[in-house]
Amino acid sequence: MIPIFSASNVKTLDSQEIAIEGITSFELMHRASSALYSKLTELLAATDVHTVAILASGGNNGGDALCVADMLRVEHKTSRPLEIVIFYIKVSDRQTSDFIQAYDKVKNYIKIVEISTVDGIEKMHPILKRENLCVVDGLLGSGINRVVKKDSFLGQVVDYVNEMRREDSMLVSIDLPSGLMGEDRELADSTRSIIRADHTICLQYPKLSTLMPESERYVGDMDWVDFDMRLMKEGSGDVGNMLQFSDFTIKRRPKHGHKGTFGKGLFVAGSREMPGACMLGSKAAMRSGLGMLYVFTHKEVKPYLINYLPEAICKSYDAVDANALDTLSQLFAMTDAVAVGPGLGTTDGSKTLVKMVVSAASEGKLLLDADALNIVAADNKLMESLPSNTIITPHPAEFQRLFGKCANRMEMIDKQMEMAKKHNIIIVLKGAYTTITDGNTLFFNPSGNSGMATAGSGDVLSGIILSLLTQGYVPYEAAKLGVYLHGMAGDAAAAKRGESSIIASDMIDEFRI
Repeated sequence: MIPIFSASNVKTLDSQEIAIEGITSFELMHRASSALYSKLTELLAATDVHTVAILASGGNNGGDALCVADMLRVEHKTSRPLEIVIFYIKVSDRQTSDFIQAYDKVKNYIKIVEISTVDGIEKMHPILKRENLCVVDGLLGSGINRVVKKDSFLGQVVDYVNEMRREDSMLVSIDLPSGLMGEDRELADSTRSIIRADHTICLQYPKLSTLMPESERYVGDMDWVDFDMRLMKEGSGDVGNMLQFSDFTIKRRPKHGHKGTFGKGLFVAGSREMPGACMLGSKAAMRSGLGMLYVFTHKEVKPYLINYLPEAICKSYDAVDANALDTLSQLFAMTDAVAVGPGLGTTDGSKTLVKMVVSAASEGKLLLDADALNIVAADNKLMESLPSNTIITPHPAEFQRLFGKCANRMEMIDKQMEMAKKHNIIIVLKGAYTTITDGNTLFFNPSGNSGMATAGSGDVLSGIILSLLTQGYVPYEAAKLGVYLHGMAGDAAAAKRGESSIIASDMIDEFRI
């Protein structure tokens, strides 16, 4: 897993790393800058950049930027030499010792333009208007703990860069876009200034703010560079962790196993108005490795399902009456786990089905999605009666119907952890960087792409997680692995068709486990 640390903890870990390794803080800065330089040259290789403008103020982020400038001067070899210009934005007379050391190293070799007043900001204009330009933003790092106001000197610098640089230029921010805080909850504040980057290169690991939808317009494409911070690598992030495939142990399939060995799932889904959700979720479940799938759905869905997925065992109902509930009860006795909700609708009959499923399900063997969540949102008693380790998979609108309005994604994640702990459930909050929590730890999922924001994608995820539950994965592991594999399938589909052309069934076709 990839740990995600708070800004305050990063500062502490930096100091501890320096002490344990017996190095100077400047040596650590140089190591970080070397990793930044390598990533920056990868970005430059895909362009025809002729000029690199370095933005630096007097802190360690500025020191990183100056070290990168020096490496570009000494090491970067191209058919056409780069012109490097440093804009030193002198916000105050205070400078860190590492910045001073980096400054002294470049001052005799690279042109430095000092800007210390608002009137001086226009000195950047000729460079910002150049063709084939890359701007490297090293003004502020993740250590800032207050917003940059538009009417401040630095705020006016940031706004000038945003407004004046050519649209075809490339802006790369070091660690965070200047003005964005590490755990930023104030992005709706219109009185602040933040650099709008095309690329953000985080140091060692991602920063929490770079994973939030509200910050996308500032962060651009985010990546991170490893500069061998051993203490960070050895620990778990204090604000969360990002999943990696190596975190998981895929269960071995016994050579002499049979269909019962690999689990029996029950999928309660679909309605006459929405048969597709049932069909997609069912096929995803079967593609994910379970041995048998029983589907309980409306009678008008049955012929479509049988034609689409003859491998599924379909039981149907016309009305939700005593006979239907008796059939459902029998299916519970025959299966290992159940998922309920996709395409089910919110009729009185659907409500009855959800209530029965919740009351009959075993601990750690239940997943609720889609309409089941909307039904639970309208009945507080249902939420209170969910078995322990139930998995729920809301998108943001469903989440807020369940738990109340949130001002931003970070607030939503706080509430996600709070509600998971309160109800002893596992909550999968869907979106880019889907978050999964049991109330004690928090995981972000890096796999997937924007093409997965398409009708039926969530139904596919429900089927995958149901399948993993039936195969004996513990609920938290099933949720994390299911989300990760779902994203991998989406990435495979995007590689084949392009993100804009993905439909939910493409993810099923590309699924591998």
